[in-house]
This record gives sequence, structure tokens and C-alpha cells, in this order.
Amino acid sequence: MEEEKYLPELMAEKDSLDPSFVHASRLLAEEIEKFQGSDGKKEDEEKKYLDVISNKNIKLSERVLIPVKQYPKFNFVGKLLGPRGNSLKRLQEETGAKMSILGKGSMRDKAKEEELRKSGEAKYAHLSDELHVLIEVFAPPGEAYSRMSHALEEIKKFLVPDYNDEIRQEQLRELSYLNGSEDSGRGRGIRGRGIRIAPTAPSRGRGGAVPPPPPPGRGVLTPRGSTVTRGALPVPPVARGVPTPRARGAPAVPGYRAPPPPAHEAYEEYGYDDGYGGEYDDQTYEAYDNSYATQTQR
Repeated sequence: MEEEKYLPELMAEKDSLDPSFVHASRLLAEEIEKFQGSDGKKEDEEKKYLDVISNKNIKLSERVLIPVKQYPKFNFVGKLLGPRGNSLKRLQEETGAKMSILGKGSMRDKAKEEELRKSGEAKYAHLSDELHVLIEVFAPPGEAYSRMSHALEEIKKFLVPDYNDEIRQEQLRELSYLNGSEDSGRGRGIRGRGIRIAPTAPSRGRGGAVPPPPPPGRGVLTPRGSTVTRGALPVPPVARGVPTPRARGAPAVPGYRAPPPPAHEAYEEYGYDDGYGGEYDDQTYEAYDNSYATQTQR
């Protein structure tokens, strides 16, 4: 079959297929994706051999299955992403690999996910697959396989269904810190009376004039040789041995309540970032409703 006609026939057959044939639709989507991802037989022949002398960059990709069937109540997506997607961002930076959460259940809006899956577009074909993490590496051969190995070892730690492991504890601390920063940024300032602060005298240097002493108050004897400036605020004298009284705190504003302590037990604060869709730019990963606090009670 000619390559020019093969792809249009696949697309037409997939569009005309009844949505109830789930497996047939999935197989057609995989075939379309496979055909579009390859540049022909010549490229397939070149992939059989690895050239380490030229040290050219190669592309490696692996799809790591997320065990949602074995542990359906565990929120693996929330654990992988972390607060605001920071965990997956750091994981990509540490391993030097690009990671994308794809497959069935990778979108919060199930109706939209089903609509995109039935749209027939190649970039949404992954929605017919099982929930997985796509790991991609583009580097010279030796470094590429090293990065991929490192990425597989690190991603394995996030696929352990443990509610109290080190990863989760670190994420909860980070979430508590992020919530605390937001609360402090949104807090109201309490108005108080302004306090007039006397200007500090500049240090004596070359060519600098010595500032005059502060004027005495009314009824206070003025030393000889000193001048009194009219309209200046008097500075009361302080007796020796008398401790300076401490200033009292500003009174509480009526109706003001302190902000509640930040909640740090829910994974629902964790947001899905658009950058983890890889080439699927229209796909957005939003927060799941399920929280770790709810899951631990089950």
C-alpha cells in the first residue's frame, strides 16, 4: 500500500468508526501515531545501529505505567505533580529528561477528556491509552541512556502507594509554606498613629558643619551661648536613673480576626501545569478533588 494513501485511509476509517468500538479506535489511533512519528523505512533502518563515534544526539522515549488498576484509591497524579507541579518540575531538572503525564484519567474534566478522545486528532490519541508517564531524553548516546536510567529510578519512587513516605512529607511541608506565604501576602495592615522621628545627625567629616543642639522646651533654662529657634518642637529632658517606659502595642481593630492556620493535609491544592502535556499544548492538568486526608481515612 502506498504511503501517500495509507494515512488518509486510516484517518477516514477512524472517523467513520462507531465510538462504541473502543479497542478498534485505540488500535487505529496507535497506528496513526506510529505512522506520523516515523519518517519512513530509511529512518527505521538507521535506528538499528547506534553511532557512538559521531556522538550525535539521539532520542529515547519510554512509557512508564502508573499502577492505578492495582491501587485505584491512590492519587498517583497528585503525588507526581506535587504542589503546583513543583515535584515534577524538579524531577525533570534533576534527571535531564522530559516527563509528561498522559493517558486515560490524565485530565480532571472527564467529559472534556472523552470529547477530545473522540475528536480523532493525533495529539489526543494518548487518551485511549492507560494512564502513564512518558519519559523523553534527547542527548548523545551514552548520556541519553544514563539520563533515562536515572529518570526510571527516580520515577519509581513516586509510584509507591505510601501515604507517609519521605516524598509526601516533603510535599506537605512545601504546601504549608506556600499557603503561609499567600496568607501573609493577603493580610491587612493595622493603621496606627504616626510617630515623628527626629532626623539623625550626620557624622562629622571634612567640610561638614556640626549640627546645632536641639532647642530646649518652654520653662527650661537655656545655656549661655546657645540660640533658641522659634516654632521647633521641644525635647523633654530625661532624668538620670529613670528607666524609659516601653511603648504599648497598638489596640486591636474591632472586627479584625487573625487568619486561620494554613491547611496542609490536602492534595487538592496541587495544580496540574500546562507544561507537562509535552507536545499536547491544549491539554491542561488541573487539581484532583481527592485529597490524601480523605484517602488515609479509607
